[in-house]
Amino acid sequence: MIKDIIFYIFFFTLSFLAGHFLPSYFKRKGQNRADKEDISDIKYLEEKGKKLATKEDIAELTNSIESIKSEISYSNQRQHNIIESRNKCLFEILECAEELSTHKSLLFVYSRSINMRDKIIELLQQTNKTINTAVKNSDYILSTYSAVDDLSIISSFANTIFLHGMEIVTLETNIVNSIDNINKDLEIFEQTKNMKIGNAAMALKKELFDESKFSQYKYEDNLKKLRNEYILFLRKLYNTDTLLKYKE
Repeated sequence: MIKDIIFYIFFFTLSFLAGHFLPSYFKRKGQNRADKEDISDIKYLEEKGKKLATKEDIAELTNSIESIKSEISYSNQRQHNIIESRNKCLFEILECAEELSTHKSLLFVYSRSINMRDKIIELLQQTNKTINTAVKNSDYILSTYSAVDDLSIISSFANTIFLHGMEIVTLETNIVNSIDNINKDLEIFEQTKNMKIGNAAMALKKELFDESKFSQYKYEDNLKKLRNEYILFLRKLYNTDTLLKYKE
């Protein structure tokens, strides 16, 4: 009987303990497991966030690098274009001086005949274009060059091309006007057979050729001198003998 009572007391106590402590135990165990899972999730999210942030940083850095490279590339290309244009202008100025010499020779030939009026007008337009090109190229060079201290030879050479070119333009214009006057006198002579007018027209034709043949150019000698100095300047600038063909 006493054993049975002790057994019931033990069973009751065990049941009480199981009912009271086991739920708490499993609850704590569940919480611990949940905490571990949460910690694991948090660590996973943190690592994922770091990787995502790293990728974003890399993307941003890459974009910055590409932007800088693009700016540098544009700047280099722009500088390259300027240098190419400037070099072209330097040689074109020299060519302008050579063209004026050609224009004088052609004017001498064309002025031998009043039938060359249209050719002389065309030559007049070409001479104007030549002197404008020399001045324009000189302005471009002077506004973009900073590597050379003394650029006065460029402006002096271009200015003398302009002055000598205007001498040729003036002569070309005078010859065209003379041809027009001769043609008017010849038309009157054909209508009136007035020998006085006819003789005057023939005299003007002779004067026309003489005007071209014996014309004095004030700036011609100075242009030749400056052309030689300009060639020396270019040789020093480029350190080459490629310009020797321009020397007289």
